[in-house]
Amino acid sequence: MLRELHWRYVVGYLFLIMAVMIVLSYQLARPDCLADLACMRRHVTLATGWLIGLGLLFGFLLSQQTTRLLRPLIHLARRVAVGDVRARMLPQQPGEFGELVHAFNEMRDQLVNQINVLTEQQRQLALVFEYMADGVLIVDRLSYVRLINPAAAKLLKTSTEAALQRAFAEVARHHHLIELFQQCAAQQEQQIQAFEMGDGRFLQATMTPYQEQGARGYLVILHDLTPVRRLEIVRRDFISNISHELRTPLASLRAVIETLQNGALEEPEVAERFLDRALREVDTLTQMVEELLELSRIESGQVPLRLLPTAVADLVLLPLERLRSQAERGEVQLILNLPGTLPLVLADAARIQQVMTNLLHNAIKFTPPGGRVEVSATSQDDAVVIEVKDTGAGIATADLLRIFERFYKSDRARTRGQGGTGLGLAIARHLVEAHYGRIWVKSKEDHGSAFYFSLPIAEHVLPPST
Repeated sequence: MLRELHWRYVVGYLFLIMAVMIVLSYQLARPDCLADLACMRRHVTLATGWLIGLGLLFGFLLSQQTTRLLRPLIHLARRVAVGDVRARMLPQQPGEFGELVHAFNEMRDQLVNQINVLTEQQRQLALVFEYMADGVLIVDRLSYVRLINPAAAKLLKTSTEAALQRAFAEVARHHHLIELFQQCAAQQEQQIQAFEMGDGRFLQATMTPYQEQGARGYLVILHDLTPVRRLEIVRRDFISNISHELRTPLASLRAVIETLQNGALEEPEVAERFLDRALREVDTLTQMVEELLELSRIESGQVPLRLLPTAVADLVLLPLERLRSQAERGEVQLILNLPGTLPLVLADAARIQQVMTNLLHNAIKFTPPGGRVEVSATSQDDAVVIEVKDTGAGIATADLLRIFERFYKSDRARTRGQGGTGLGLAIARHLVEAHYGRIWVKSKEDHGSAFYFSLPIAEHVLPPST
C-alpha cells in the first residue's frame, strides 16, 4: 500500500515538475526574454519557487497519508503497552501496511504468550511460597525484611503486614536467630543451626547470603523440628521406660533364683513362696508383652472392630462389676450416674469395656480409702461423652500432655508401688480413636482426675433403615 502511495505521489510530482519545466522553457525561449537577463532570472527564480513549493506539498501530502495509516497502529501499540493484551488490529489495507499490521499482531501474540508463561510461573511460585510448610524470609543488605511467607510469620508469631519493612531483629525477637543472622552477615557464608525457642518449639534456621544483578541480601529458611524432636523424646522415654519396667521383674526373678540356689529349695514352704513370687513376675512380663503386641496391632489397624449400635449401660456395667471387689478392698465407693435417655452409640462393646476397665482400674488404684469413683455420661451434639471421675491423687500438670504415651508414668505412680505396665492408657487412646472418638483428661494434683472419652451416636453415623 505504501509503495502504491509513493508511486502515485511521485508520478504526480514528476508531472508537475515537467509542467513547470515546459513553462520555464517556453518563457525563456521568447525573443524578448532571451535578450533580457533580468527576465531570465525572474522566470528561473519563479520556477525554482514552484518546484520548492510542489516538493513541500508532496512531502506534506505523503506524510499525512502515512500518518493516517499508522495512527491506528500507534493507538494499538499504546493499548498493549498499558496492559490491554486483548487489543488486536485486522489488516484492512493490502501491501506493506498490511504486512506491518500482520507483523505487529504476531509480535503481540508472542508477547502475550510470554506474559502468560511468566504469569503462570509466578502464580505457581506464589502458591509454593504461600503454602509451603517451611518459613521463608528475604532480607536485604540493610537487614530489613522484604518478603515473608505465612509459615515464617506463624513460626515467629507475627503477621506479614507487621514484619515487612522492619529490621530482622525486630521480627525474629530471639537471640539465637539474631546472632546467627549477624554471623551470616559478617562471614558472608551459609549458617545452619538448630535451637530451642523457649516455648517448647524446636527450630532449625538456614541463612544464606546471595547476590544477584548487583542486589545483595539474605535468604532465611526456618524449619519446625518440633514434631521430630517430640518423636525423639518419645523414643528416648520409651526406651527408658521399658528398661525400667523390665528391670524390676527381672531383678526380682534373679533374686528369687539366687535365693533358691542358696538353699531355699531345702525348705518347701520358703521355696513355694519364692516360686509364687517368680510366677507373679513372669505373669507381669507376659502381660507386658501381650499388651505391647496388642498395642502394636491396634496402631497398625490389624484389630478389626465390630461396630454396632450399643447402649451405654452395656459398656460400663460389666467393668464396674468386675472391679467392685477391688474397690471394696481399697474402701473406694463406686458411683454410677447414667441418664435413662442416652442414645445408642456405635461401638465394639468388648473393646470399649476394655477402655472402661483400664480407666476404672487406674481410678480405684490411685484413690485413697474413703474416696469415690463416679462414672457418668452425657449426650453432646453427635456424640456421647463418658466420664470416669475420682477423688484420688491427681496428675501433675507436666504429665498431662504425655499421660497417654506408652509406658509413661508420673513419678507419683511409681513411688506409690502400684502395679501396672504403663500401657493401659495408650491402648485406651488408640481404641477410642479407632471408634472415631477422642479421649482427654482434666486433673489437678491432689484434687483428683476426670477422664473423658466420646463415642459417636449410632443414628448420626448409620444410614436410616428403609
